[in-house]
Amino acid sequence: MKFPVNDIINLLDDRLELNLAESTNKDLILEEIWDEAFSQGLKKLKLEYGTSQGNEELRELVSQKLEVDKKNIVITNGSAFGNFLSMLCLCDTGDEVITVQPNFPPMMDLIEGLGFKKKLLKLSFEEKYQLNEEELFKTITEKTKLIILVSPLNPTGTTLSRAEVEKISIRLNDEYPNCRLLIDETYREATYGNNEVIPTFAGLKNNIITVSSLSKCHGTPGLRIGWLYSSDANFIKEVSIAKVNTVITNSVLDEYVATQVLKKETEIFQARRIQSAKGLELTKKWVELNEQFIKWNEPSAGALCCIKLKETIFGQEQIEQFYSLSKHAGIQIASGEWFGETNRCFRLGFGYMEIKQLIKTLEKLTEIIKVTVTNKELL
Repeated sequence: MKFPVNDIINLLDDRLELNLAESTNKDLILEEIWDEAFSQGLKKLKLEYGTSQGNEELRELVSQKLEVDKKNIVITNGSAFGNFLSMLCLCDTGDEVITVQPNFPPMMDLIEGLGFKKKLLKLSFEEKYQLNEEELFKTITEKTKLIILVSPLNPTGTTLSRAEVEKISIRLNDEYPNCRLLIDETYREATYGNNEVIPTFAGLKNNIITVSSLSKCHGTPGLRIGWLYSSDANFIKEVSIAKVNTVITNSVLDEYVATQVLKKETEIFQARRIQSAKGLELTKKWVELNEQFIKWNEPSAGALCCIKLKETIFGQEQIEQFYSLSKHAGIQIASGEWFGETNRCFRLGFGYMEIKQLIKTLEKLTEIIKVTVTNKELL
């Protein structure tokens, strides 16, 4: 089992001051949820093993959120581990896993890393990264055991409708009954202001698995807490066994903090959704200001979007200079190459930084773009 090197690791190991590359809402500080009850519970927390499916109170809170039975939920080490466990339990050597491109790099790399055949369905910037059902079904074979879709999609912020997912699920059940459909909903609750939250796909159809986490919408990627849902009791049992045989259980400390986060998520979301709405509006104005140089597809959810440097303006030399100048200015940019796109595209996160810092960073980026296309020196 080998995993390819991807420069997205720089987001963890080489953090620049002005981080436009990050895709989460702003980081949660423990102070935001720390009260006397939290403190007392923490003091009395027994640092024992957890359970195979995860803390019961935490699963109950997740089940209320999804409006499903908690017995069908497994707490995982982030949604990434939910993807891992699903592949591990559903696929054998020689089986195929299909997912879309662009996508979160570990999602794509995990397939081959586990020894399965990876099949990527290319989505197009020009087609607003929308999924084409017919193209998807042309990719499926009898060896396909799992299809992984993401809504909202990282790095684009585009979403799948309930109608199209239901249609794919029904057709899949009729034509390929041994294949499951997994929907990664990690960014589902990362909406803007008072916008309606996208409904979960959990419980929609029996052949659908959903995974999500507290990482992006709640701003707690350091907790490493997510969950997997399936209506298939046997699959849930297999996942629980696989979990015990890989990581044994989740950290009880992480599960305790995650429980407190969910209890206070209304307040947590309120602040972050207001910030994301402001960030989106600033990004929209920034795109309009620079429309002769760049274009974008406005996201439906998630504090992130995809920006494309125009072909008529930027040659490969200018693109490389753009990234170089950005790094020199302390701006962290997420290259499209990380996600299976070209480096002409980059992911821009607008919900992570404080608004004043975001304004400053976008102004700097405008200067860098203009310097790049005019071949002048950056002041």
